Amino acid sequence: MRILALNIRATQGGAGRVAYDLHQRLRGAGHQPRLFYGYGSGIAPDPQVLAEPEIEMIGSRPVVLANFAAHLLGGREIATAGAAAIRDAVAEADVIHLHAVHHWYVRWAGLTRMLRDSGKPVVITAHDWWLLTGRCGFVRDCSGWERRCGECGKRRFEDLPSFLDRSVAVRRARHEALRMLGDRLTIVCPSRHLAQDHARIFPELQVVCVPNALDRDFEAGLGPVLPTTDRRGHLFCASDLAAPGKIDPGLVRALAAEPGVTIGLIGRGNPFRDTAAVEHGEVRSRAALATLYGGACGLLFPSRMDNAPLTIIEALSAGCYVLAYPSSAAREMLALVGGRCVQSADEALALVRSGRQAALYTGISPAELARRARQIWSGAAMLDAYLGVYARALRPADTQAAA
Repeated sequence: MRILALNIRATQGGAGRVAYDLHQRLRGAGHQPRLFYGYGSGIAPDPQVLAEPEIEMIGSRPVVLANFAAHLLGGREIATAGAAAIRDAVAEADVIHLHAVHHWYVRWAGLTRMLRDSGKPVVITAHDWWLLTGRCGFVRDCSGWERRCGECGKRRFEDLPSFLDRSVAVRRARHEALRMLGDRLTIVCPSRHLAQDHARIFPELQVVCVPNALDRDFEAGLGPVLPTTDRRGHLFCASDLAAPGKIDPGLVRALAAEPGVTIGLIGRGNPFRDTAAVEHGEVRSRAALATLYGGACGLLFPSRMDNAPLTIIEALSAGCYVLAYPSSAAREMLALVGGRCVQSADEALALVRSGRQAALYTGISPAELARRARQIWSGAAMLDAYLGVYARALRPADTQAAA
């Protein structure tokens, strides 16, 4: 099977890790995947994939900057980077698999027309809420997208920023382009709550749930699960530690000032260098990250804006208790391993002080926690699920209707 995947990044970010891992697993299973990505950090090639000819960067600095300027002013892109290369690759592929198609490297309307004209089946993994809204990938506590958008206010300056709030018109056009693909389209969501949101907005489209999974390198880096007595400290982890909504600065500072408590920070942009927190920086090695989780007592996860965070999956699979603030994603994921969210920052602080993180998980051991997580979020299971999605997408419409 020939699968063409398109994503903003090759290996970076949550969507990048999923797209790249699926690409590797498809190759290992004897298929012929290709991965086109917009750009890496600094609008430059991702150094991790330079030796892989079937993975290509299609973005360029002029196109990305022009799209950024257009989006900043009017909320939409004006050009698709590498359009000719995408068209040629689409013609050769059996299935087209879109991941994150925002952040200034493709023009949505032009891309969807190209896919419609190709007649090929299309799979879109909705890693966030971007398909549903007129601007945002993460909706946080906003409910405007359920109606028509247009309630952004100052949030229009967040990711993705726009001076003018054209989210009503952009949402309408985005949805029209999506529906244009009709019964050749399958939307895949990595969590049940996100799938429910998409099915509510697109009742006429096929929406399925395929959970995210541990990538091959992380799975290989997981060692024997240490007991609680051999673990030390607690971690915060975010791609950008200064990003609004990802980290609770008050909790970081409170824990860093707590006698006898060790706090580690994983990620770039550390704004807490004036505290006693240990800075690990941006950890790109999957084995090194697995080791950090495997040696920690707990991971503090204050973000309420993620929909199926790999950070939670990875920590649990290493036997690291996750202390997450309440959100649809955290509730869903922790419940799968028999856990629950903390109800407040005060509860998180109290549990860390007392060393009673296991109380959130009915007292199960780190080994049992890791066993459950590794079974639920198996990479092999994710591959099988996506192969099933591709196979169904390739069946003729009359065969699908009969089934």
